[in-house]
Amino acid sequence: MGNGSAAITGATGFLGAHLRHGFEARGVRVLPLVHTIDGRSPAGAQPLEGAIANPCLLAGVDVVVHAVAVAYTHDVHADAYRIANADLLARTMRACADAAVPRFVLLSSAGVYGFPARLPVTEDFPFAPRTLYAAAKVEAEMRARRLARDLGLSLVIARPSLVYGPGDRRGVFQKMSAMIRAGVYRVVGSGNNVLHHMHVDDLVEGLWLTATHPHAKDDDFLLAGPETITLADLSDLLAQSVGRSLPKRHVPSVLARAVATVVDVAAHQGVVLAPREHPVNHERLDMMTLPICYGIDKARDRLQFEPRVGYREGVMRTLRGDWPALAQAGAGT
Repeated sequence: MGNGSAAITGATGFLGAHLRHGFEARGVRVLPLVHTIDGRSPAGAQPLEGAIANPCLLAGVDVVVHAVAVAYTHDVHADAYRIANADLLARTMRACADAAVPRFVLLSSAGVYGFPARLPVTEDFPFAPRTLYAAAKVEAEMRARRLARDLGLSLVIARPSLVYGPGDRRGVFQKMSAMIRAGVYRVVGSGNNVLHHMHVDDLVEGLWLTATHPHAKDDDFLLAGPETITLADLSDLLAQSVGRSLPKRHVPSVLARAVATVVDVAAHQGVVLAPREHPVNHERLDMMTLPICYGIDKARDRLQFEPRVGYREGVMRTLRGDWPALAQAGAGT
């Protein structure tokens, strides 16, 4: 798709902004589609609702990458996930079909698989979502497949593992680092559980391939980083990066889960225990303490996807807040 064009929904969000810069660095004309036009909107941005109402705005676009979504927060109602991840998706796909867009890439999540006992997770695993967000992604995928068949639209589904990188103000690494600096962070459990994230630069490359590679057409792919890490090693790496040492004593999993139950029950009943989102709940503990890793052989074999950013380099980039790979490719921040 050299010198082609791509539309990116959610272009002002963490992932959307990186995608916009990354695609532009690869010589593509990008049409940013945003919720509202304001001072943060990139040049040439159009309201997504405007493109849905007037599909002519998408005429000549080679691919639409649907990255808009509601990020998980404790106060977002389940209906908000459905609207962002299913209803809006359906209307966007219909507009793409009306504009004869050749390919539609849906950004889903590896979270649709939950935390199975057998690892690594591959594309043929059954869906087992454990959160509202992941369940909404499952619904979005199912609806997207039905619509793609009905509309004759070429659909590619990308399921990245948990993404981190500069610019993610809600990022798990930033939160862990802040707790380490404040001296309140403790490793939960043994810390020997394996984790598998991916740096946003690798996600940009993976989505570039799903958007452009001929072998990606009408298929789905797991995307993840080049290596795994244990919770203990990740915690040590973050502590080294901020110049602090970790307490040697870990928090027992049983205790952490008991606190998480109180927090989740209180949230369900509308009781506010803290002015901000509580750092401990079952979803956060799942992400940190349950073992998970993903097999990306399908993306490697069919798309030549080869993630390159390991944890040491990725953490450094994230905590420094720089985008060196994009800057070297010619895309400014």
